[in-house]
Amino acid sequence: MRRTIILGSSFAAITALAYLWPMLGGSSVNSARGAGRAEAAETVAADGTQGRLTLDPNQFVGPVKEAYKFAEQNPALLAELHCYCGCDKAEGHQNLLDCYRGMHGSSCEICTGEALLAKRMSEQGSPVDQIRDAIRRNFAQDN
Repeated sequence: MRRTIILGSSFAAITALAYLWPMLGGSSVNSARGAGRAEAAETVAADGTQGRLTLDPNQFVGPVKEAYKFAEQNPALLAELHCYCGCDKAEGHQNLLDCYRGMHGSSCEICTGEALLAKRMSEQGSPVDQIRDAIRRNFAQDN
């Protein structure tokens, strides 16, 4: 009887955790080295379904909404770009896309500026190396 209660409780706890994990921010990132950044930027929820890469742009207005929308539509590009606001040290972000996975991008003028510069240059057909260099020139602290 005791074993049944323990096993049942354990199963219920694991099931609840598996259900709540994506809501708690516990998605995994596919790290496909050499397979392209587009695949590396995709998240997979605990149930195996494709999850959102960014917050919904429609909850924002103005330039912030434009930046979130660009991030949503171009995750592979933003995954290739470094953010120079200091969030890599303060929040553990690894690239500009990470700023748009949560609320950080909505309150940081540097992140918004970087994303909108990337948008303009991307629309002009600039390659990622030129976009990366322009962001570094405009936003890196050692200018």
